[in-house]
Amino acid sequence: MDKLKDIKSIVEVSDYSIYLFYVVVLLCLVVIAILGYFLYKKFKKKKYKFDLNDSKKTAYQLIEIIRDKEGSKEYIDKLHQYTYKKEVPELDKTLFDEIVKKFKIYT
Repeated sequence: MDKLKDIKSIVEVSDYSIYLFYVVVLLCLVVIAILGYFLYKKFKKKKYKFDLNDSKKTAYQLIEIIRDKEGSKEYIDKLHQYTYKKEVPELDKTLFDEIVKKFKIYT
């Protein structure tokens, strides 16, 4: 029994692993949230507002939107009758609807 007296009692060791786990999880959630925000901004469809009573302004907006898209030259030529003049006729609703549908412009 004399040999067993040199055994020391159990000492409590502080353990911070659960706090480290919480920090890692929190950092992962922050990174995922930031990544999700940037992906949302990149793929979000832009909505446009058009004032159909102001034909000139609407024509300029449509030309600006469709300028670099394929097949837009025909429609830009049609829209030029509503630009560069002091007085312009009322914008043709069917032309407007056709452009919005063809180029998938969200209004």
